[in-house]
Amino acid sequence: MTIWQRIKNILTALMLIGLALVLTFANTFNFNALADIPELDPETAEFIRTADFNMISYQIVLLILSVILLAYGIRQIYFYFSMARYMNGGRSMLYRGILFLDLALISFSFQSVPVTYIMAYLIGLMAFSGAIDVFGALDARKIHGRWKLKLLRGIVSIAFAFYAFLHLSTPRYCVYIYCLSLLYNALMHIISAFRRNDMIAIQ
Repeated sequence: MTIWQRIKNILTALMLIGLALVLTFANTFNFNALADIPELDPETAEFIRTADFNMISYQIVLLILSVILLAYGIRQIYFYFSMARYMNGGRSMLYRGILFLDLALISFSFQSVPVTYIMAYLIGLMAFSGAIDVFGALDARKIHGRWKLKLLRGIVSIAFAFYAFLHLSTPRYCVYIYCLSLLYNALMHIISAFRRNDMIAIQ
């Protein structure tokens, strides 16, 4: 693993921790209590009572995920046209890029829907990410690469998604499960960042 890959894993972990904290804070803090502060003017107090700050938190998470999916999709498509189209099986990069662009557009459109639908979409992305990790680990196993940690991360992510989906009717509890999955994935990225590289001896 290169230094840039280690830095990227750490930054990804910090981002996941930040998203988990934003959702947890939005899920527990009573924003309406701010409207009762005596020093506030009536207009500000009324704005706090009418504004849905919890929904704003979900929109922030969706916006960040949309940008990430968009960047990844563009990167995959660029890689296909610059190099992968000459490689065996390179067309899968193009299909993957188009898929992630579609997911980014869907994420952008999920800005004014009920929380239950937002959580269902986020849980679906979690399961999709876990499935990608599982298939990636199986491919790495075929070429004798590192695969156990990635397989574990994928299976646990799918398990989190399944458990969260079972509690979709109670959005508050579902959010906590989703936040735990984000923290778990952050921990896995940190472990990957500080994992020692394999030394290959050529005889």
